[in-house]
Amino acid sequence: MGEVKRMFKVADEVPPVSKTMSQEMINLFEKSGGKTGPSQFTDEATARETLGTKGTVASGRMSLTFASEMLRRYFGADLYNRNGIVDLRFLRPVRPGDTITMSGKVTAVTRLANGGRVTVEVTGTNQKGDTTAIGTGGCIVPSLSLPPEE
Repeated sequence: MGEVKRMFKVADEVPPVSKTMSQEMINLFEKSGGKTGPSQFTDEATARETLGTKGTVASGRMSLTFASEMLRRYFGADLYNRNGIVDLRFLRPVRPGDTITMSGKVTAVTRLANGGRVTVEVTGTNQKGDTTAIGTGGCIVPSLSLPPEE
């Protein structure tokens, strides 16, 4: 049997990705990027001094990673790893103990000579329903993954 082709249409909901942050996750993420000393992400005293907060915060890069994971699952790793993009603006800090949910909705499908660009509105929210990040993402997909032209 042939491979089933996925269709991408405006208004499609992207399955969300949720992560509950822990200080250990934040520390491991920062260490993976080569950071070894204290920072506002890994040390409460430095966070108070640098940001004026009561505790540490997660780097915006972590939210960006979660948004990329959501889009990679939606488009498939093969397509997204070659043709995907995500651009976020960070609105509220994410702290240890927060559960962050990245969600998305297809807002545009633009036909190209070599396929189509699928644009997704991306939103990050915490467990309180506060928006922590907004932006767009997308991927260039094969023409067979687009609805027929009207």
